[in-house]
Amino acid sequence: MAKAYRGVLKARINKIYGGDVTVDKARKLKARKGATSRDKQLANWFINMQTNRPSPNKRKDPLVGTGKKPKGSGRRLYTDENPKDTVSIKFATPSDARATVAKVKNINKPYARKIQILTVGEQRAKVMGKAEVASIFKKGKQALKNSRPAKYLDTPINFKKPDVRRTIGPGKNFNKAKKTGTGGAAGGGMTQKGVDEYKRKNPGSKLQTAVTTKPSKLKPGSKAAKRRKSFCARSRSWTSERGRAARRRWNC
Repeated sequence: MAKAYRGVLKARINKIYGGDVTVDKARKLKARKGATSRDKQLANWFINMQTNRPSPNKRKDPLVGTGKKPKGSGRRLYTDENPKDTVSIKFATPSDARATVAKVKNINKPYARKIQILTVGEQRAKVMGKAEVASIFKKGKQALKNSRPAKYLDTPINFKKPDVRRTIGPGKNFNKAKKTGTGGAAGGGMTQKGVDEYKRKNPGSKLQTAVTTKPSKLKPGSKAAKRRKSFCARSRSWTSERGRAARRRWNC
């Protein structure tokens, strides 16, 4: 569409003013006496396209204070853009580092900013080969992390061992899967004892035993019929021996 617009506008401008299309000529075309609605439409399109086009060679500088400065920016890497917010640090000696850590802990700054300040001190000390000073800054960061409220700390994940499937004996909680049979005769699935045990360990669970009644004997639209239909739909891809036994148990 842009190509078609440009071709029509170029022919119109060339006929009236001669030469190539420019913003000034487009404005004249739009303002001339007897200009048609098509002339105004084409002129406005060209003017908007030219005036709103971003320069390919100039990138907008990011906001002051973000620390991000694009290549070629007039702002320099070590320019302190907000002196009022600057926190001075000292790292010449271990005592300087301890004093800086104590000051950073007590200043009214966000947690992330405090960590950033101590990280700067640590990195500068490392570059200058001051291992003891760098260690002081590192310990200061760790102390800040440890002092945060518990909700911000990384909570270790306790992986529970899966419940043992017992298919024989007094603690039987699963039915042994069989290669043939349907309904209850197919085996597989949890026993009522297994379901009760699971609910005790997981309060609020709505786990139930399988619907083993034949579909022909289920009342259409009943809760049991809907459970069977839902299970059969989501277990279509089960191809293991236990999976096939479970589907037979549900009469899928």
